[in-house]
Amino acid sequence: MEKGFIICVDDEESVVSTLKEQLTKYFGETHEIEIATSGEEALEIIQDILQEGGSIEVVITDQVMPGMKGDELLEKVNQISPDTIKILLTGQAGLQDTIDAINKGGLNYFVEKPWDIKELHTHIERLIQKYKENVENHRLIKQLEAKVKELESLLKEKQENES
Repeated sequence: MEKGFIICVDDEESVVSTLKEQLTKYFGETHEIEIATSGEEALEIIQDILQEGGSIEVVITDQVMPGMKGDELLEKVNQISPDTIKILLTGQAGLQDTIDAINKGGLNYFVEKPWDIKELHTHIERLIQKYKENVENHRLIKQLEAKVKELESLLKEKQENES
């Protein structure tokens, strides 16, 4: 089974290092944990992973960072990979930032700093299950659409032969 990816983004190196260490304990066997110190760097990592056929299951980002803010990053992630679970982990997000992250970025979960890793783990685990169900549903829908086209083609062929 191929590992999924969890991307952690915060401009404070100590925050992403701690988060990576904590998440590796819980998800290290099933996921690769990548870190970025800016939204721009995170997008580069995400593009590289997607180009190699990997799946970005979770993005956890701070809101207040130089350059691209967390809600802007989540909006871009949502455009690139809508099924990816998006988590805002911050101590300084204002109400409008959070609303933007929900409405434009498809925010799945909001966590305030300092976080409780056991609680965060529980929510991430539940959200990853949701992600996997969404991906499987998309796969089944595509499979069903292909079968419908195949049946329509066979029906059309049959009707032409009967004419």
